[in-house]
Amino acid sequence: MDEIAQFLDTPIHYTRWYQAGFMAIVLALSGCRNSPEVPLAPVLTFNQDVQSIILNNCATTGCHDRNGEGRRLVTYTEVMHYVTPDKPYQSKLFNVITRLSFNRMPPKGLMSDEQIKVIYIWVLQGAKEN
Repeated sequence: MDEIAQFLDTPIHYTRWYQAGFMAIVLALSGCRNSPEVPLAPVLTFNQDVQSIILNNCATTGCHDRNGEGRRLVTYTEVMHYVTPDKPYQSKLFNVITRLSFNRMPPKGLMSDEQIKVIYIWVLQGAKEN
């Protein structure tokens, strides 16, 4: 029994256990990721589907409108500064509306699940303008 206790106390043995445990955790977590299926239809566009959501929730008076100071979110070009096409989780716009960011928006209430879903699918589909 003393030999087993002594073996378990050696730094090399702990290192191997830590390495094995770390690898198990990495493999387990990597198995949890999957690529979302991108809906092919309907194709969502900024002008038809997303712009009204942005204008009603973000580009309101005193926030991200034409007269507001700082970041404007009125046109497709302005919004695209905060979007990474095909990658919603790398898009600042998606992260702030889903509370994946410290700086949650809009500050006066959350967007509906349906509005967030439209923006998510739009970004997944490549964030097309028309």
